[in-house]
Amino acid sequence: MHVHSNFSADSITLPQTALKIAKEKGLTLAITEHNSIASWPVFKKLSKEMGVNVIYGEEVKVMDNGKCVGEIVAVFLNELIRPALAGEVFDKIHSQAGLAMVVHPFDIFRHDFKNVKDYVKRIDLLEVFNSRTVLDSHNKKAVELAKQFKLPQTANSDSHSPEEIGMSYSQVNAETLEGARRELIKGNTVLVTNKSPVTVHLTTQLSKMNLIKDK
Repeated sequence: MHVHSNFSADSITLPQTALKIAKEKGLTLAITEHNSIASWPVFKKLSKEMGVNVIYGEEVKVMDNGKCVGEIVAVFLNELIRPALAGEVFDKIHSQAGLAMVVHPFDIFRHDFKNVKDYVKRIDLLEVFNSRTVLDSHNKKAVELAKQFKLPQTANSDSHSPEEIGMSYSQVNAETLEGARRELIKGNTVLVTNKSPVTVHLTTQLSKMNLIKDK
């Protein structure tokens, strides 16, 4: 539900690699590049050729006075959503019948979501486990928030490299993407959670500097 390819500057995963791993592991991927849908045409072509389901989305920055104050992964989208104030981002997601998933809401090292409690009625899904979150306490705070406000929970790899795909995921009992969407909203999920090694953050930095090869 939270995967990046090399269409995101901080990721080294080729689309064909992502889909090959997904097929091997029996996973459906939500492709969620940073503020971009440029990879969608490539994934649509490859997913058809390889017989792998893909959910199309985007990781959108929430901005306030020129600063990033959180990130929302929008899934089941039809078109691009640009960075904006939180309320605007939620509105644009829901106008497309997409789902708004607030991700790593308490991870102070990666755009924790400011004043997240002000938006709980607009959050469709809450990422309560992110494999890349270094401090366990940040994930635990997300679990506590979800329980307090009865928000549907997800677990995600936030993959930026092939090795991370499938580290964590949300399992639902459904035969179609629309069925999966309904189960996610209801919170009928089994969360599989595993932390990625801290070294994945080095991969991200090297990718940003074009010092590591896509694979």
